[in-house]
Amino acid sequence: MPVIECSNGKWKIGSGACIYDTKEKATEVWQAIVANMAADSNKVSYDYDGVLSTAAGKAKAERDIKAGKTVYIISARGSVDNMLGTAEKLGIPKSRVYATGSNEAKIEKVKSLNIGTHNDNNPDVIKELAGIGKIFSS
Repeated sequence: MPVIECSNGKWKIGSGACIYDTKEKATEVWQAIVANMAADSNKVSYDYDGVLSTAAGKAKAERDIKAGKTVYIISARGSVDNMLGTAEKLGIPKSRVYATGSNEAKIEKVKSLNIGTHNDNNPDVIKELAGIGKIFSS
């Protein structure tokens, strides 16, 4: 769906209202809508350091698992080794634990798995995952 400039100088998405002040903002909202359409709301992922490594993060993951969500660990760490103990305690299979090596690769992994919600404590990661990224604070 295209982003269109309106006669009043504002921007709209498709046949929507002319409510966006800039083309960039309208495009950002459209990208978030598209990301949410592709995402599977049953899939939830967690960053490890500062999120799933905390008691609050573990408790949130446990609630998601009890609610029937498919939970993943997706970290910018270089190795899954130190995350597997937590995964096992939570009942997350090793096949759903990813060490991507960088935040950029983590973002791409979240997208490629069609994750519906990704919990992270890094605002830059959240910004890149517009619509599905949720800031985590313990």
